[in-house]
Amino acid sequence: MTIASLFSAELLTFLQKIEDLGFQLCLIGGAPRDYLMDRSFLSRDLDFELRGKWIRELKEFLISTKINFTELPYEIIRVDFEGFDLEFSNPRTEKAILDNKTHHHFRADLDPSLTYAESFKRRDFTMNAIGIELNLKNKTENVVDPYAGVKALMSKTLKEVSSDFFLDSVRFLRLIRFMIKYNFEMAGSIESKLGQFDLSELSVHHFTEEMLKSTKPGIFINAFNNLVAAYQLQVPLNYNFWRTLKFLPDIENKDDLLVDSFLQNASAGHEVAKFFSMPSSRLKDLKSFHESINNIKNASRDDLIEMSKIPLDKISDLSVLKDLKNLEEKKEWRIYSNDALLVSWNDWEKITVDASEIEATPVALRSYIRYHKALKKVFGNA
Repeated sequence: MTIASLFSAELLTFLQKIEDLGFQLCLIGGAPRDYLMDRSFLSRDLDFELRGKWIRELKEFLISTKINFTELPYEIIRVDFEGFDLEFSNPRTEKAILDNKTHHHFRADLDPSLTYAESFKRRDFTMNAIGIELNLKNKTENVVDPYAGVKALMSKTLKEVSSDFFLDSVRFLRLIRFMIKYNFEMAGSIESKLGQFDLSELSVHHFTEEMLKSTKPGIFINAFNNLVAAYQLQVPLNYNFWRTLKFLPDIENKDDLLVDSFLQNASAGHEVAKFFSMPSSRLKDLKSFHESINNIKNASRDDLIEMSKIPLDKISDLSVLKDLKNLEEKKEWRIYSNDALLVSWNDWEKITVDASEIEATPVALRSYIRYHKALKKVFGNA
């Protein structure tokens, strides 16, 4: 089986047209890596290095054939094609810019005649410096591996392509991501030099992106904290609060992090919401939900029984009913609650209120009918 045999007919035809223009296509990055790990898997993100001609000729072709595309930095062309995210670029070398600690810390020089060893040198790990050179006309392909990436892949080892690896703070995050997602180990050549990373200008955008790609955000942040502490790495001030937190392994998204942080420390919940630029309503609603949970947990059983036995319009303190209503209004947070309550959503979820009940109840109390009926359901025979 070849990787091209996994292409759809439409994709194959499109790529053949590019090849017919005189371009030599080489699939690079994650797609070759994932394919070599599982020969039946084809990524939906396909990145191609194009040799033989300048990328502008592909741009002219796309314009002439009215195919929509997006231009990215370094003259990369992105095409959304039949569910595939395709990126095309000329080979390039990267020269570091001194004193630049951001992800774009280099000057790129494009050259369609570069050797694979020259262009792949800019990549992070050797397992990501593997290419699959395609010859669609002859239906052949060739694995290009100038840095022994296949060997590292088979041994599940994360090894850097060059010393430039340590100039990019995002690669520190990618190291953690691959260790978690694929259960790989870092090579000794990386472990011995982790202290060379400067994370002082690490962006929240890249941190969030790599964290979510890891599929295990809680474990990702725990590992980030451990490595930052172990190697005494400098991070931006807005990252410091993470060090006070320890997360559960089953966390899957930012809301999970918000809840876990809030339950560890209310102020930490605020820091998480601020860090991820969450709407202020997210934390406000979460706090409100838990306040109502606590109020219901602390409610007197005798008071609830008494409330169930008197008419709604005779209840002097509606706070319990207000809390029950609040739990329903903020029900998206239920998945984070394992609290056993005397009366809960299961007790009112299937309760209906007919028109006659609504008409017989003062307007100000109508929104509480359902929850009062739930009290009657639970405590009516007490």
